[in-house]
Amino acid sequence: MAAALLWACYSVLTKKIASFGYNIILTTRRVFFYGLLCMVPALFLFDFKLGLSRLETPAYLFHILFLGLGASALCFITWNTAIKYLGPVSATTYIYAVPVITVVISALLLHEQITPLSGLGTALTLAGMLLSECRTIRKREVPQGRS
Repeated sequence: MAAALLWACYSVLTKKIASFGYNIILTTRRVFFYGLLCMVPALFLFDFKLGLSRLETPAYLFHILFLGLGASALCFITWNTAIKYLGPVSATTYIYAVPVITVVISALLLHEQITPLSGLGTALTLAGMLLSECRTIRKREVPQGRS
C-alpha cells in the first residue's frame, strides 16, 4: 500500500513539475540523483562492498548499464512524458496494458505458449481497462449539472 501511495504521489508531482515547463530528461535525472542520495544511508545497514572489480566482467557491466540506462532511466523518462501529456490518471490506466503486451510479445518473440490462465488474465485486464475507459468517456458526455 505504501508503494502504491508513493507512486501516486510521484505521478501527481511529476505532472505538477511538467506544468512548469521543465525538461523531462533533466527532471528525471534530478529525481534519480535525489533517490540515489537517499539510498546512501541504507548502504551502512547492509553488507555493501564498493568494488569496481565486478565491473571488469563484460556481462556484469552490460547488465548494470542496461538496468541503469534502459530499464530505469529510459522507462522513467517515457513514464514522465506520458504523465505530462496524458495526466497521472490516464497514464496509470494504460500501465495495466504492460502484462498484456508482455504475454503477446513473449508469444511472438519467444514462442511461449499462451496458457488458459494467462489468456484469462489478459482478457480480464483488457476488460478492466475497457470498463475504466467507458466510465471515463461517460463522465465526459454527461452535461454539466447532471450526474
